[in-house]
Amino acid sequence: MEYHISGKIQRVLCGYFRKKVLVKTVILNLTQSEARDLLAVLVQYEEEDVWVELVVAGAVHAPERPLIPAIPFNLLACLDANAERDFRFPVRGILRLVMLLRLTAVVVTERGDRCLVEETMCILMYRLSYPRRLHDMESEFGQASCALSSIFLWMVDIVDSKVEANLYFHKRLISERIDLYCTAISARAPVTGVLAFPDGTKISICRPSARARRRAENLQAQVYSGRKRIHCIIYQGMY
Repeated sequence: MEYHISGKIQRVLCGYFRKKVLVKTVILNLTQSEARDLLAVLVQYEEEDVWVELVVAGAVHAPERPLIPAIPFNLLACLDANAERDFRFPVRGILRLVMLLRLTAVVVTERGDRCLVEETMCILMYRLSYPRRLHDMESEFGQASCALSSIFLWMVDIVDSKVEANLYFHKRLISERIDLYCTAISARAPVTGVLAFPDGTKISICRPSARARRRAENLQAQVYSGRKRIHCIIYQGMY
């Protein structure tokens, strides 16, 4: 395997492998990418101990971890007005969702991230309430982006597995309220017997390439919206 490394890393490697000694007076300010390349080369030559010597000598400065504020999230301290604005549900509504889904008190993801179930539910709804970046959620929940992503994806899988049959079309709910829906529409429009109206949301995506062994297909044309002038995926539903 070949590695394209910078001159600074080459000087360190040449000085070590030729003399088998480390010049401690040489201090390097390696970038995170350069440090990763250097470590990959050392692992290939089974010289992992050199990395430790470089760090101890100060020749390599490990990148600093982002500072995550240690702010425990407390749902009960939130006002209903703030909860509805951030999570689209009042505090009591969020607690009721937790009870209806029958989730455990402490959630542990496959990565080992631990979180209280109320906070886990809030992470899910906060992420879905509006296009939010994981970086922006760090200050709200006091957790790193990787942990927030793991918790969010875990909750999506759990909710989908529990209510999968009702997400596509809730037959029992529709049969119970179909007259109510038709009456509400006919009261505001000169039509009768109308249950709902189809509508959709366009989520923009990157321009897709043809799949492997299918060079003839044109995915860009299939997902392109002429009105929005973007490549997107359309999520449709009945409203």
